Amino acid sequence: MQKLHPSYIVIGFALGILAGAILVAVIHTAFFISFLWLFLALALFIIALITSRKISIILALIAGIILIFFRAAPSYVSENYINQIIGQAVTISGTISKDPDESNGKYNLKLVNLLLETPSGPQNIEGTLFTQVTNKDLQRSDRITISGELSSGFGSFVATIYRPEIKEVSRPEPGDVFLKLRNFFAEKIKAHIPEPESGLALGYLLGQKTGVDKSFQETLQLIGLTHIIVASGAHLSTLTGFARKIFGKLSRFASFLVAISATLFFIGITGLSASMLRAGLVTGLSLLLWYFGREIHPLRLIILIAAVTIIYNPFYVSDLAWLLSFLSFSAILVLAPTIVKFLYGKDKTPNFVFSTLISSLAAALLTLPVLLYYFGQISFISVFANLMILPTVSIVMGMTFLTGAFALFLPPLAGLFGHLTTIIIDYQMNVAKFFAEQKSFLLQTEPNNPLMFLLYLPIIVVIFTTLILKHIKGRKTAEIVAK
Repeated sequence: MQKLHPSYIVIGFALGILAGAILVAVIHTAFFISFLWLFLALALFIIALITSRKISIILALIAGIILIFFRAAPSYVSENYINQIIGQAVTISGTISKDPDESNGKYNLKLVNLLLETPSGPQNIEGTLFTQVTNKDLQRSDRITISGELSSGFGSFVATIYRPEIKEVSRPEPGDVFLKLRNFFAEKIKAHIPEPESGLALGYLLGQKTGVDKSFQETLQLIGLTHIIVASGAHLSTLTGFARKIFGKLSRFASFLVAISATLFFIGITGLSASMLRAGLVTGLSLLLWYFGREIHPLRLIILIAAVTIIYNPFYVSDLAWLLSFLSFSAILVLAPTIVKFLYGKDKTPNFVFSTLISSLAAALLTLPVLLYYFGQISFISVFANLMILPTVSIVMGMTFLTGAFALFLPPLAGLFGHLTTIIIDYQMNVAKFFAEQKSFLLQTEPNNPLMFLLYLPIIVVIFTTLILKHIKGRKTAEIVAK
């Protein structure tokens, strides 16, 4: 019955949410559709907060699990309905949620805000629909109506329609203003950086993967570097760091306000993907903590942010971008510092080269099981590719931005920066291709094998052993001081 700090209850609630997301992926049930379950979850959480005892953590865990089952229930109601009409010709409308992804001359679309036409009128469908079209003029935020044979979904998709007939496309004005700004700036960059280098440059700067050569995307996947062309925390860290450095000279509040505004603007430019949601939440919370002079343990930060994103979308747990984003983030904040302390002790720190190597190794270790599960192959020497490429990514991001900026005012300088950017990107592409071609270092397994996740066991044991030893050492130190 020992009294606990309320933060333990909040973390227990967050862990319940994460556990609930895993259970939801296994147990497809619409049983929790009633709002009574929401009230029960909130009541249990409030009781746990008020009592704040060790046993209250169990209540918080249960509350988190119930909340996610309630949150996922509408999607399973839609899934049950869709399963009854699989194989039938349907007409459905939806909004394109992200940039179309080109594949073999076709464009993959993710549609949200779905409306299915039925004899009794339009019916809302919860979830995301996957479809593949040949129209290259479609873009994010377009509202389209398609008809075709409805097929079962996969991953986080509630259903799929292949080779549909596009019946209507609407693009209300002014439309997606952020997208227009991004496309305008991208065209200025493309005028001074040739293909395929410009595609990779835009992938770095704006998280715009659509222009990156498909064969090179496969190369990045093989050497474990797919995360560098996904808009994520690295982009926001660079952006907010620059804002804080420049405007910090005025005042702390001005620095905070500009950094937050820059974060929201960048999210608007890139779109609210799974990795961008995680990065935006982390950046926003970090800026708040910095402004008020507070700190939070990295592991707690990871758990809280993961829980918030899962509340937003309970099916992110099966989203590859979400998984890789959180694993890379966890590697940098938790696993890499653990390795550093083990190798260097408490008072020493590695130099830049070894720090980058350790961070790359940590990210490779945490993402390895997921990459093997989804793709069935990865290169053992990918960590060296990370070491040779990652330090140059931020340089390319800055030079790509300057290329676009000077293209607006000083085109000759834009040409110079574009040429230098092209040279560095050529170096990166050659390094990536060299390591991908080293087939003797390639590890291959059967994809979709859940046994791959057992590789996490030794990592989890090491991290939790370190945390327990640290806790025991802290208690002994406190006892000595008290005596």
